[in-house]
Amino acid sequence: MSRYAAASEIREGLTVIVLTDKASGAAAEIVPEAGNNLYRFESGGHTVLVPPSSVRSLKEEPFAAFKYGTPILYPPNRVRNGRFTFRGRPYSLPLNEPPDNHLHGELCSRAWEVIEYGASDQGGATVTSRFHYAVYPELLAYFPHPVTFTVTYRLFEGRLQMDTRIRNDGEDEAPFAFGLHPYFSLPFGSGETLTLKAPASAEWPVTNEAFVTGRPAATPFSQALQGGADITDYPPLGCSLLELDSGEEDPVCRIEMKDSGYAIVYRFDRGFRYLVLFRPDWAEAYSLEPYTYVTDAFNLPYDSELTGARGIAPGEELRFRASLGVEALKDQPAGI
Repeated sequence: MSRYAAASEIREGLTVIVLTDKASGAAAEIVPEAGNNLYRFESGGHTVLVPPSSVRSLKEEPFAAFKYGTPILYPPNRVRNGRFTFRGRPYSLPLNEPPDNHLHGELCSRAWEVIEYGASDQGGATVTSRFHYAVYPELLAYFPHPVTFTVTYRLFEGRLQMDTRIRNDGEDEAPFAFGLHPYFSLPFGSGETLTLKAPASAEWPVTNEAFVTGRPAATPFSQALQGGADITDYPPLGCSLLELDSGEEDPVCRIEMKDSGYAIVYRFDRGFRYLVLFRPDWAEAYSLEPYTYVTDAFNLPYDSELTGARGIAPGEELRFRASLGVEALKDQPAGI
């Protein structure tokens, strides 16, 4: 019998793709009809992501598409007044965070199309889904670019990998900003010391809505993160915006729970230059959000080389990779 399996199930009227790895005790669940959200992941006996109260709530609960699992963000975070200009063209996005902001885009709430899923001993358990802007005239009305997203989730040897391809199928350059928003399950309030390690080179000053208020600089917090910073008392609804080290290696972040003897390990490629830290007040969770730009970058008075504001050219395809898993601490065998 194969170590891996991929299955399609109907739960509460929605299709759920379930990926399993029996040998490592890992399981991942994805809801393509609700933003292609990787809403559940467990590995090595540990819950890694905070799921919603029900699968259906991802579609029906206000803002739930932003609040659980792993929302896919395009653009990530807020656009003030929903307005910006790129290459001389004005854009006006819906104010889905009334009264003033556009928040996180619509990929995380719209239905995606499942292309294929399956499992093998060599490749693990996988599912590939796609989202075409061109299918939604109401999206093209305010974002007139037929951009296509293709995402493959792969569960292999206890680790969950997410490969994303983003292609501009239109004739004009499109503004580009991409991010992920995993909600990692952490035992806040349990007495456990929570330590975050991240390759931060600087910190951007931001409001509690992650709007930038100045240029980045090295801070005691950004320096502490390199060796491990205590986030046990990180305030609910607090947020930080980090500039990541531009070295040759892909960034690796670790949240360690030494009393429990394990760490959540989150890796992503260097296409993500920025990292938002956020602690919600509706769940015992902590988010590490890799972004390709800083919040509302197209409206900032800084050079695009600093903020990550950029475009995706006609016919251009961009690729991104992220992965997460659990690693045992002390003398226990590693799982990632």
